This record gives sequence, structure tokens and C-alpha cells, in this order.
Amino acid sequence: MRGKNIDRRGEISTPIITILVTVAALAVTGMAITWMASTGSAASMQGALIIIGTPVVQNDTLYMTVKNIGTADANLVSCNLNSTTSSNFTPSTIKAGESVSLQVKFSQPFSPGQTLRGTLNTDQGTLQFSALSQ
Repeated sequence: MRGKNIDRRGEISTPIITILVTVAALAVTGMAITWMASTGSAASMQGALIIIGTPVVQNDTLYMTVKNIGTADANLVSCNLNSTTSSNFTPSTIKAGESVSLQVKFSQPFSPGQTLRGTLNTDQGTLQFSALSQ
């Protein structure tokens, strides 16, 4: 008996399959690198706020210093203390790398000796803090 004669016409050879798989893998890798680079650069352009020192409340006024350690400007929108929103908060912008001393008035005085929970709302997110009432 003779071996079967296999007709190989119409089949793709192994080297061609290897080349096609390699090209496809390189294309997917290139797309992933492009996506990571664009996402990383967009994420790095954000404002990041920190509070310097301890916020203090005297009567009806909050005193605090805020610094923008991010790479983009941050817009301050509003300020709350113990769920009370400041009645005369003036929205402002803190440029990247700069710090600002804030004096925020509220409609009611706070009793001395309290620790007040506060939030500073910005276009970059909400910054939570505790303030000492004197």
C-alpha cells in the first residue's frame, strides 16, 4: 500500500501563520501602548489640593490655607462646615503650584472647643477636612 497523497493546495503554510500572528500581536501591543500613553498624559493634568496646617474656626469664620500640588488649575466652588454651606463663598481659582489663604464666613457662629467636619468642593473633587473651633 502506498501512502495517501495529501493535497496541500489551499492550505496556509506554517511560516505564513507565524508571520500573521506576530503582526497581529505587534498591532495589539501598539494600540495598547498608545492608549496607555494618552490616558496617562490626561490623568497627569489634574489639580490636587492639600490643606496646609490645621483649619481654625473663630466665631463664624473659617481660616485655612490650601495648596494646589497638581499640574492643572483647580476651581474652588463651595465650602461646608457641619453640613452648613457658606453663605458668602466666592468661587476662586488656585493655579498649579500656588497656595491660597481662605477666610470663609458662615451665617452662624460655632461654639468653641468643637471639632467641625468640613468639605471644600472643587471642580477636581471634594476635599474633606476637620477644623478646630476656638
